[in-house]
Amino acid sequence: MDGEPSWEALRARARVIEGIRAFFRERGFLEVDPPIAQAYPNIDPNVFPVKIADASGGAARFYLHTSPELSMKKLLAAGSGDIFFLGKVFRDREGSPLHSPEFTMLEWYRVGGGADAVMRDVEELVRALAASIAGGNTVHRGTREIPVDGPWRRWEMDDAFRELLGVGMKGKKELREALDRKGLRPGADESWEDLFYRACLDVVEPALAERGACFLTGYPAALGAMARRRPGRPEVSERFEGFVAGVELVNGYEELTDPAEQEERLLALSDRHRRATGETLPVDPDFLDALRRGLPPCAGAALGVDRLVMLLLGNTDIADGMYR
Repeated sequence: MDGEPSWEALRARARVIEGIRAFFRERGFLEVDPPIAQAYPNIDPNVFPVKIADASGGAARFYLHTSPELSMKKLLAAGSGDIFFLGKVFRDREGSPLHSPEFTMLEWYRVGGGADAVMRDVEELVRALAASIAGGNTVHRGTREIPVDGPWRRWEMDDAFRELLGVGMKGKKELREALDRKGLRPGADESWEDLFYRACLDVVEPALAERGACFLTGYPAALGAMARRRPGRPEVSERFEGFVAGVELVNGYEELTDPAEQEERLLALSDRHRRATGETLPVDPDFLDALRRGLPPCAGAALGVDRLVMLLLGNTDIADGMYR
């Protein structure tokens, strides 16, 4: 490690890890430990896997997993019941006070549960760890204390866009004009997806800094490739993200279980990745076979443990609670 480690932070981190495991075991979840090196990567246009080359330095044979999602869904389809993972994941092109190429992820799935049940898991877990680690019902972002003892606020993404930008989240022309009015000057060649993410990063997420603990819900279905569409509103997915003082802590959704729709979405994502990077990411055929055998109705979430430790300790950099 570079320099003297913060023993207080490392002890607190160890207590967080122990607390997470106790939380899920008490609720009947089985801990699983899928392989880190995978023959097929998760496909997400905004997440880049780390490749492992063969001995000759040729084409990649394996990818370090960016999430254990594919492996865990194979287990769910095989009848595992409620499961959780707590371990390392890896992502290329990362590095900031809130991002690291290697980080600790908590991921869990509830069979038969919906997004509301998983959001309650988040609320209860953070509240329990705040009591254990921070000694109260708050977490910290710098000098601010953020209460986490009650239900977190829910804010529909389309409502957030209308309140903060004056337009809904769907129209490309209207969104471009709204961003221009905010002085953000979007480029003429930016796609709707580019505009959406710019609005999220530069307008919506900064506004969350003053909203304490909050869930953004109802993300566009086009940006939730593995999420179930909302009944009656197919343009919206049952996806949510949880924020504390503007820091994204967790991403979750009700899982898409239709194998044909899932294959179509993944192939489209792979094609987008190829057009953007020149590299084709293969779709995992075993994952699709598992869906064809039958993925039970379920919901899951992935939580950044390093960010949670940072908030519990009142730090501003995830590295302050990690080995370095």
